[in-house]
Amino acid sequence: MRLGVVEIGLVVAVACASSAFGQSKFEAPLCEAAKTGRVVEMVYDKDASKGCAPRLVDVHQVAIGNNGKLYMHGYQTRGCTKGRDYASKRIFRLDKTKSVELIDGAFGEKSQAVKLEGWDGCIGSNCFIEKNICE
Repeated sequence: MRLGVVEIGLVVAVACASSAFGQSKFEAPLCEAAKTGRVVEMVYDKDASKGCAPRLVDVHQVAIGNNGKLYMHGYQTRGCTKGRDYASKRIFRLDKTKSVELIDGAFGEKSQAVKLEGWDGCIGSNCFIEKNICE
């Protein structure tokens, strides 16, 4: 069976839509957290296979990258990062996020200071955020 241009285009469109849907299911709870100053418990990428506890993240912003993927900027207070458990500001790709749950908790002092600084969508000179969705 040989696929034509229309069939190939349809396969590509469905694949892209599936990827966007997979990451967009977390957009609503993350935006709620960002707008209300709430904390989320999340499982990210390969955390479970590394034996890591779920991450606790103060959500500061949710945005769309230049590549069309969704990103979250926030302050992580618990969870593995390169095999270590430490607090720091972080950027997460939503397509690598496995689960998100809003939990009780408030932003710590350091997290509030990071949020007040804002984020311009850059890491050093690499600017990759096209549009902010919520904060």
